[in-house]
Amino acid sequence: MRVRRSAFTLVELLVVIAIIGILVGLLLPAVQAAREAARRMSCSNNLKQLGLAMHNYHDAFRTFPQGFGENQEFWSSQILPQLEQGNLFNTLVWANSAYANPAWGTDWTNFNSPNRTACETLVPAFRCPSMAQDTYLNYNSIARRVPVSYRGVAGAKVASDDASTRPAGFNTAEFTALEQINLDGVLYGASRVRFGDIADGTSNTLLIGESYTDCDFVKDNQGMDYFAFFSPQMGLWKAGRLTGTEHSEGLGSAVVQINARKNPTIHGVLMEMSFGSYHTGGASFVFCDGSVRFLPQSLDLVTYQAMATRNRGEVFNSNE
Repeated sequence: MRVRRSAFTLVELLVVIAIIGILVGLLLPAVQAAREAARRMSCSNNLKQLGLAMHNYHDAFRTFPQGFGENQEFWSSQILPQLEQGNLFNTLVWANSAYANPAWGTDWTNFNSPNRTACETLVPAFRCPSMAQDTYLNYNSIARRVPVSYRGVAGAKVASDDASTRPAGFNTAEFTALEQINLDGVLYGASRVRFGDIADGTSNTLLIGESYTDCDFVKDNQGMDYFAFFSPQMGLWKAGRLTGTEHSEGLGSAVVQINARKNPTIHGVLMEMSFGSYHTGGASFVFCDGSVRFLPQSLDLVTYQAMATRNRGEVFNSNE
């Protein structure tokens, strides 16, 4: 007796394969979206940590840290103890401090400098998990320099690192530069802003924002390179001697819209100054009250710039 074996026909097999393909096509975007949502939440948590650290610093010193200072240091180096990074902070040296080791200073030509070593140290709170950038880069003669995702907000119309490099249309008295002092944000050179100085309200004023870090992208001789702790290219800057450059490694401004990096018509200097993210549609910011909000890149520029100033008296809906 002959036994018939049941089997798939070619048509049935093709139908099954097509159904599996459709299901995979439907599921993969959902999985990717879920992963990106988780990364965006993790990024917001990083910013929340930074905001809390800034508040704890203010509690201890009755002021927010300087945006950058005379030791080539950024605000990010000053809040390390508040981020449970006291051991790393204790390795740092300050040339102008009574506790400085004169054998080190901030001599970036010395490859054994503790400050150079700090710039090669990954602190996870400064890195967005969506950032598509290597963890370590050979940059500015620092073999394993660590790029970061977050910078301090220096003001509304800060158009460049130094006044001489402001691009056409942004080189008037209306626009400032990071080398200058007394800017209208909270974090800038030699800043010592207190809660009481934020007349526009802490819930309306930006403190730290995401930045679209891409050290391989260069436009108009400007790279989108952002780093923490120190910048060797700031040189011997001080409030009475405006010199050096690359203050924008740790600070940005609201001079142009969020995610300006993606607009090819914008000058590279302004791209470098702008805030942005690897998330779709905008970027997250910490406000001075410690809250974290995602601001859309479609946000009206006037409103956005009002958020970047501390005491200009602008009136706007902070939930826009």
